[in-house]
Order: sequence, then C-alpha cells, then structure tokens
Amino acid sequence: MRLAAAILLTIASVAAEPLPIDGLWTSEAFRKSVTGSFGIDSRIEPRITIDEEFYLAEAAEAMADGDRDAAIAVLTGSSLLAESPAMLFTLATHQLENEEQDSAVENYEKALELYPNFRDALRNLAILLVQQEQFEEAKTHLARAIELGSREGLTTGLLGYCHAMAGHDRAAVEAYRLATLTQPEERQWIEGLAQSFAGLSRSTDAADLYQQLIDDRPAVMRPWLAQADAFVILDQPVSAIANLELTHRTDDLEPAGLVSLGHLYLQEGLINLAVERYQAAMKATPAVSLEKAVDAVEQVARIQRWTEAGHLAKLVEQYETESATPETLSRLYRVRALIELEIGDPEAGAKLVEDWLAREPTDGLAILLLARFREEGGKREEAEMLLEQAARDPEHAAAAHLAHGKLLVDEGEYEAAVDHLEKAHELEPKESVARYLRAIREFASP
Repeated sequence: MRLAAAILLTIASVAAEPLPIDGLWTSEAFRKSVTGSFGIDSRIEPRITIDEEFYLAEAAEAMADGDRDAAIAVLTGSSLLAESPAMLFTLATHQLENEEQDSAVENYEKALELYPNFRDALRNLAILLVQQEQFEEAKTHLARAIELGSREGLTTGLLGYCHAMAGHDRAAVEAYRLATLTQPEERQWIEGLAQSFAGLSRSTDAADLYQQLIDDRPAVMRPWLAQADAFVILDQPVSAIANLELTHRTDDLEPAGLVSLGHLYLQEGLINLAVERYQAAMKATPAVSLEKAVDAVEQVARIQRWTEAGHLAKLVEQYETESATPETLSRLYRVRALIELEIGDPEAGAKLVEDWLAREPTDGLAILLLARFREEGGKREEAEMLLEQAARDPEHAAAAHLAHGKLLVDEGEYEAAVDHLEKAHELEPKESVARYLRAIREFASP
C-alpha cells in the first residue's frame, strides 16, 4: 500500500464517516420549521373548518400552558380526528416532539392519504424517515415537498443529506447549496456540502468550507480532521500534520488518526515522531485496530528502520488475533519474520513463516519470503522449489520468476537466469526489470 493511500484510509475512518445529523433535531431552526403554523395556501395545506379550529385552539391553549400531553388528549379525543388532515398533522407533530416516532409516522401518513399535497406533512414525515434511516423513502417525500414550493433550508438540506447517504455527491451538492441560501449559519449543511465536494474530488473547495467551520468554532475538532484529509489529497502534508497534531493535543484524535499522523511524519522523514505516534495508537484504550497496527509496523520496516519496527512489533503482541482476517495475519507474520531476518534470529523468522504456511499453505507472498530465508540460509534447492511453487500462482508468478532469476544470477548461472527474468518481465512489464534483464543478457552472451 502506498503511504498516501494508507494515510487517507486511516483519516477517513475518523473524519469521513457518514455525516452525523443528530444535533440538527435540537436546533432552534429545526423546531421553528417543524412547528410552523398553517398558512392559507389551499394548494399545499388543507382548509380548516370551524369545528376543526375549535379543537386546534384547545390544543394550542394546552401547549401555551406547557402541557403537551393535554394537547394530544384534546386531539385524540375528538371524533373529527380520523377525517381531519389538519388535526392529524398537528397530532403527529406533537408526537414527533414527544419522541413518539411510530405514532407520528402513522398520523402523518393518514393526513397525506386525506390530503396528498400537504407540503408540511410531506416534509415532517421525511424528517422522521431520516431519523429512522429510511433515506430513499424520505428522499421521495422531500422532493415532492420541494415541487410544492418548499425551499427552506430544512427540506433542501435533508434532501442533500439523503443524496449524500446514497453516495450521490453531485445531487447532494446542489441540495446543500440551496439549504445554505436560506440557512447560511446551519453548520450541518456547510459540513455536508464540504463532504460532498470531497466526494467529487473538489478538495480545495472542501478545505475552504472546513476552514469556514473552523473559524466559526475552533474548538470543534471534526472539521480539523476532515480538512486534514483534504490537505493530504492536495499534497499539503505539513498542513495536514498541523491539523492532526492540534487535534491530538486536545485529546480528540482517535487511535486511527494517530496512525495517520505517524504516516505523515514518516513521509516527511520525521522517523522518531512517527514511531511515537504509532506507539501512542497501539497503547491507547482501546488500541488502534490490528490491521492499522500492522500498517504502522510495515511502514517502518519498509524504510528499513528495523530496530524501531521491532519495538512496534512487540506492541502488536498484545493484540488478540482470533478474529483477524487471513490477509492481516499474513502481513503480520511476514513483517515479524523480516524483522527477525534483519536484526534478530533468522531461524525464528523462518519458523514464523513456516507456522503461517501450515495454516495457509497457498499464501504466495509467504512462500516467496520463506524462499528468501532458505536462500540466505544456503539451502538453494529448497529455495528453488519454493519459488517454482510460487510461480504456479498467477498473482505472484512475476515476483517468483524475478526472485528465481536473481538467485541464479547470484550463482553465476546467467543463461538460466535470463529465462526467468524474461518470464517475469512478460508477466509484469517494468522498466527496472527490463534494465536488469538487458544487463544479465550481456553476461550470458558467449
């Protein structure tokens, strides 16, 4: 895995999760939108009869006294309720605010059966469906409400949210833009717009919007994290480090973010700082996942800082591995074996690979690594047999032929080496292999 990709994957786990929307339900703008009074547009609202007005006034008086239960009782006790979309809507709205979601959904649906173009009922029902994560159905109701003239931020913003949850970033951008026109201070829509820009690879636009959120509320860490992701994509690693380091110093950086920060330090050549952040991630409670811990060990091993990689590998020993994927375990066994090969006990390293192959005998990368151990241990025949075995796996055949060719070059068998190098280049053309092949052909020529 390229280092930049590893950074993005670990930041994404912290900063690019589905946008949380729970805070919206308690905002003043939300309450005003949901509890707004009726107008007189008969295209989108039912007309209220004198009898209906009596019960609605009674419910309003109860609410003026702060007694929502009494208001609900007034409406449910009326014989007019079943045939009154206005009363059903009002009852459902009280139930929505009372967190009686199932009853509220049922009564909004009844109101819409009686009056299908009831715009506010469409919008409020969609709100409940969003809360219940029924995004596709909510999207249908929101779109209809907009067709009927609803342009306020709650309707368009929630439509953007539904599009975002479906991965439709372009549609989400358009809806969020409409929402910010009427609710320019609503952070939910600004952050949603930034996240959708990021999904469209418009990282500069995303970073600018995250900066707006940061300037407004510097103590809220989520935009700092999301902006760091944008900075990585924009190849601004120092800015990304600054964001993550600030978040770390406020104790708001999750272990996965610490691994990202370590990757960034490593990319900038700051090895000690990278190892410190990796260690912090592995020692956290709870610790970073095994997969990301192995990422950290691999990255340090890749630059051949074997002592530091060994220290990190020791920390990985604390992890339970029963639920780990075979791929993660393979990577762990291989990197531990490499560390042993370089600075520890090569026999112990070979034993690690052997133990893993006893469990996963077809792991091509592990077979290649064991061949290297055998070659370095002077067991050429075993090494060649392992390389021939690996060459039968299409995924690792090119690497196996390349390793076999290099083994034969080390033994001075240039003509035989050329055959394997040609196969390696044919299977996976690379300029470095082509140059190596040309050089060995010169040695092989009579």
